[in-house]
Amino acid sequence: MQTKFLPAVNGDCIWISFSDENDQIRNIIIDGGTAETYCEKDKKGKIIMGAFGDTVELIRDKDQRIDLLILTHVDNDHIEGLTTWFENDPQATDLIGTVLFNSGQLIFEYFRKPDILENHIILTPSYVTDTGIVEGVTFEKTIGDAGVWTRKIIKAEQVIKFYGVELKILSPDESGLEALLTKWEKKMPESVTSRPTDYKQSLLSHIENDLFVKDRSPHNGSSIAFVLTFKGKNMLFLADAHPEKIIAGLNYFGFTEKNKLECEFVKMAHHGSKFNTNVELLRLIESPVYVISSDGSGSALPHKQCLARLLNEKKTLSLYFNYDHLAEEIFSKADYVSFPNLEILPIDHEFIIHE
Repeated sequence: MQTKFLPAVNGDCIWISFSDENDQIRNIIIDGGTAETYCEKDKKGKIIMGAFGDTVELIRDKDQRIDLLILTHVDNDHIEGLTTWFENDPQATDLIGTVLFNSGQLIFEYFRKPDILENHIILTPSYVTDTGIVEGVTFEKTIGDAGVWTRKIIKAEQVIKFYGVELKILSPDESGLEALLTKWEKKMPESVTSRPTDYKQSLLSHIENDLFVKDRSPHNGSSIAFVLTFKGKNMLFLADAHPEKIIAGLNYFGFTEKNKLECEFVKMAHHGSKFNTNVELLRLIESPVYVISSDGSGSALPHKQCLARLLNEKKTLSLYFNYDHLAEEIFSKADYVSFPNLEILPIDHEFIIHE
């Protein structure tokens, strides 16, 4: 099994490939990143494919499929790469086996509440010129009509088995889903210039002044987070989930401070935000590697305060950034003196579970 954390600007787009019990290659995609993760136009109007777009074509050229597509939640930096793909590729759903996705429509059905149409994810296909046909095209309808969407709520305490892979769902719980029973606020596009960072402070200063404040975003609270197990090895994918929900999920599956979840790596929640990782969560996990998916733009993630909290708890670990400029921007020489057992993995590091 190989996992790649594709460069997705300030978002998430993860590609997992493995051989099933019959030696057939299976592919899992977790989120699609920002729009440009699939493609963007240069100054001359030429379409330039992004990392996700290249991955889609590579899978197609090998006569393989995206056997499982997991959309963790509806924030732009997780879904826009997928909607951009659907808008530019009329054969998109032909490449997909199964979709796991808690859409707004599905959540309202689950709680037996009247749907709010404004929450549907509108698609504007570039290959359709008839405006009458374009109206009413949504992401939900497209995957539903194609027969690839399970239309089942994914929530904590479930176990999903898939070609030798097992997913233990940690988040969302029912309250996290219920928080979306409202008209969703549309997020404004992130500014081209990032917010100020907290990188000038040393790790020790962050540790000395650490105070955890939790994330209150309902969209992040609805994130699908899970433990993926393959050949007896665990990997932890935390999307943008809230730490208290992750803790409750881990506890349900029997993981405690005395019986920690041992995993190969952790994809840290919300791009390393200080609002999504607390000490209580870290004390349930034992892992040599922690992954940050972000280029540092937009909300200026990761927070150095989050990494300081992590290092203070673990002391010895490796960090992987899917954009290699970040480590140099975040850590000073003094930080490495304070934490001599901190290792930054190279950008070409391979996350491989031997089968």
